[in-house]
Amino acid sequence: MKGYYQPAGLLGLINWLWIIMIAMFALIMQLEVTHLNSWTIFATIVFLFIALLTYFRRRVTLSADAILIMPMIGVHTEKVRFKEMQHVQFTKRTVIFSYEDERYSYWMNKKFLNQLQKEIKGK
Repeated sequence: MKGYYQPAGLLGLINWLWIIMIAMFALIMQLEVTHLNSWTIFATIVFLFIALLTYFRRRVTLSADAILIMPMIGVHTEKVRFKEMQHVQFTKRTVIFSYEDERYSYWMNKKFLNQLQKEIKGK
């Protein structure tokens, strides 16, 4: 099963706020100059590209014994085995767990999260 993830909590919020600042720059340039200019067009295109890249490149795949987390930029996939996950907690939209002494908190869609919960409980 495949799905998408986003960092949950403060880290995810800060990440998206940095991206929204590009859109704010485009809006400020539009309002400052009062006509469509190259800075506004460039900033809007950069904002849309980065926002779509951020959303669609963060993919997660559920296999029989692990979660495969693809990074936004790069080619190395992180494999998180169910046996080695500790302190797993599920909320309405997030999963929180510890793996190799690091704490992870991801927001995922409900369908993927329910399937993940079934796989972890079946270990």
